[in-house]
Amino acid sequence: MSLLHSWGLDTSLDHICEHTLGLLKPRVPVSYGLISKSGYMSLFMPTWHPVREADMPNINLPPDLAAELPPEMVRLEHRTQVFTARGHWEVSPALTTHHLLALVSVANTLQDMNAATLIPEQERRRKNHIQSSKGSSQTGQQQEDEFSRQQSVIKQGWSTLTALHTVLLPDCVLAAGAPAYQPPMVEILARRWQDRCQEVREAAQALLKTELSRMGPAGRQKLIELWSPNLPSHTEPLPAHTTSQPHHHEPPPRPDHPKTTLTNATSNATTNGTPSNPSTGGGSGSGGGGGGGGQGGTERGIEAHPHLDDEHYDEEMDGETCRELVAQSEGRRKQATAIILLGVIGAYHGQDSAEGFGLGNLAMMTSKALAYRVLAPPNNKLPASAPLRRAAIDLIGRGFPVWEPYLEVAKVLLALLDYCADTDRLAPSMKYGLPLIPEADSCRTASNALTLIAEARPPAFITTMAREVARFNALQQNAQSLQLNIHANVLYRAKTEILRVMEYLILHKRSFIMDLMVEVMDIVLHCLDPGHLKSRGLSEVFPSICSFPQVSHCPHTRRIATGAKTGTIAMYELRLNKCQMIPAHSSMVTALSFSPDGKYLASYSMAENKLSFWQTSSGMFGLGSSQTKCTKTFSTVPVPDIVRLNPQRLPKLVWVSNKSVIHMMADGTEHRFNA
Repeated sequence: MSLLHSWGLDTSLDHICEHTLGLLKPRVPVSYGLISKSGYMSLFMPTWHPVREADMPNINLPPDLAAELPPEMVRLEHRTQVFTARGHWEVSPALTTHHLLALVSVANTLQDMNAATLIPEQERRRKNHIQSSKGSSQTGQQQEDEFSRQQSVIKQGWSTLTALHTVLLPDCVLAAGAPAYQPPMVEILARRWQDRCQEVREAAQALLKTELSRMGPAGRQKLIELWSPNLPSHTEPLPAHTTSQPHHHEPPPRPDHPKTTLTNATSNATTNGTPSNPSTGGGSGSGGGGGGGGQGGTERGIEAHPHLDDEHYDEEMDGETCRELVAQSEGRRKQATAIILLGVIGAYHGQDSAEGFGLGNLAMMTSKALAYRVLAPPNNKLPASAPLRRAAIDLIGRGFPVWEPYLEVAKVLLALLDYCADTDRLAPSMKYGLPLIPEADSCRTASNALTLIAEARPPAFITTMAREVARFNALQQNAQSLQLNIHANVLYRAKTEILRVMEYLILHKRSFIMDLMVEVMDIVLHCLDPGHLKSRGLSEVFPSICSFPQVSHCPHTRRIATGAKTGTIAMYELRLNKCQMIPAHSSMVTALSFSPDGKYLASYSMAENKLSFWQTSSGMFGLGSSQTKCTKTFSTVPVPDIVRLNPQRLPKLVWVSNKSVIHMMADGTEHRFNA
């Protein structure tokens, strides 16, 4: 961290780094190097070219110290200050990329730790704090407060260091007098979008998003024009993701659309990668990558060599075979990079039609490429937990509003649920500090993507899931005759994940839930265990759904009533596993409530200013179909507009006896009605 930090760009931050974080300021210029994928090293000598005296800033050295040092030492100190402040970031785009990745990822890691400082005195204070925390005296409390204050200062220091190198670095380098700033290579950052290391992944994502925003619409358009020829085209329908044990078999790959994956060199932290533009490579030396050559459509039909791995180079291989293998590997690398890079641009800047991501061809091609990586069956070129597949899952969630017009939403949602079906086994906690296995990482990524999709388009998510649940229920009734294993269906295996997303929507998107209350109840009842509702109420099993006044559960008769926006009441008979739709009102049902004995149901519509009582009668001995009829109807006092427009202040129905209900307003006004 001491060697990578940009000393001299921010004096106050330098003071914090030295006296709070414990970093050491370099006294001589540092030589940096990069190792290419062929094992060659490129070494950058920081003082190989002299800096003109006119371009040299004033030396930041105490006069008394400068008077005691020899002139050559003063010049060396001066050049060290210039190089660490600005020359460090003028050398090479590849060097800038790897150094920023390392610096930001380590700084974020240290920020999340306690006592993350390299000063010995701070370490002694931490040990003293641990010993004093065992006591409960007033002095111990004061030391606790002082320790907490020191920790906040340390964390703020790492946060400021991260902000400088993530957001402010280009402007600060140019302000320091640098003729040119070498920006990070977006293709390398794109390949790290789903890096195996969580800290490197988060750093790459933050740097890539910042760089795309910094280059502006014109720069993003040039980037699109550069990488769009490498984007694969999928003209036939998307594959249907299998819903029964999809990750345990490997069907043969389809020859007309080869699936791509990130090569092993992508996950190597020291690999420079092969940029598509040779001029951006700096002096990093990318041996073994020069045979990529093919641009445009030639890379869309590339097939893997039948007997060789992606990164295996045999010394006995003839030149033609080696060149063929290099071209295949480089073509797949460019194709995967184009998918991720254009996916990121579309997800974060796709709403601007000038980017080419309006209702145009590029948005459709990118969405098809992402969806194909999500839905394609696992094989040896694109395993179920491949980084490219995981990146496609992540980007579909982040940019769902842009991709939605071109996707088959039901297929995508079922595929994402399939990855989340083993959440309880693979990743019971989504905030693990340790690296997850690839399967658990894909599970976590798919879970986050589902949350983003549901948050961005709640109606699309709810209606699609309700339609799939209805299809599953129809399939379940005929499962025995069709000889189907219902327990292998994704809607059965992913009940926990569906319920988690529904609870998230209930807490954060209440207005959409109220508009689709019946569909939401269909999904919730599908996910809940029927046995739990026999002994406990709905408010205990799934309390968040009971926060809506349109929902009421009667444990005696085992019925659940739900009011719809259209004015109908959905009466769920849990004993018979049936649902009866009752046309109750001509506008939205505002509140429902069962009587304590379950004989009556009171319904209220605020738009109609009408309250009705309903009674359900069944056949003899409880057999036959039940019938629900309206017994009484009353007119209610009109509700002020200020209450109508506030979903949190809707009227409620409260039963005070088996035949008396109170219509309670948010301001405490009550009106009694008898059934």
